[in-house]
Amino acid sequence: MDPTRYASLTDELREMIATRLGVRARSFPHAVRKARPMLSHHGWQAAQHLIAMEDQLRHPKLSRHMANDDVEAAANAVKRAVARHRPGVQIGRRRSLLAAEIGFRILLVVGAGLALVYLLGTT
Repeated sequence: MDPTRYASLTDELREMIATRLGVRARSFPHAVRKARPMLSHHGWQAAQHLIAMEDQLRHPKLSRHMANDDVEAAANAVKRAVARHRPGVQIGRRRSLLAAEIGFRILLVVGAGLALVYLLGTT
């Protein structure tokens, strides 16, 4: 496999991880490391296989013996794992949890204030 083809493939996967999972990283290995909790086991293993292939591609003799089918199969497995996620779901989940936390804290402050007013009013 051509190293430039491999680089374009990993860049495409990194951009797909960024758009679908909301994980921003400068390189493909960093994106996979950050997206680990969101990837399926099979998708993560395929991504690790792609990362391991990068060292082989840097070596001129090993890169000639590398099968394109292995790289394409691993890339397709990562694409399928990432495509299962809908874009924006993680962001929406974080926003709803933030709103719930803010609401709970407001409820605690109001409850503490009412308890204080009740205690001061009865004496």
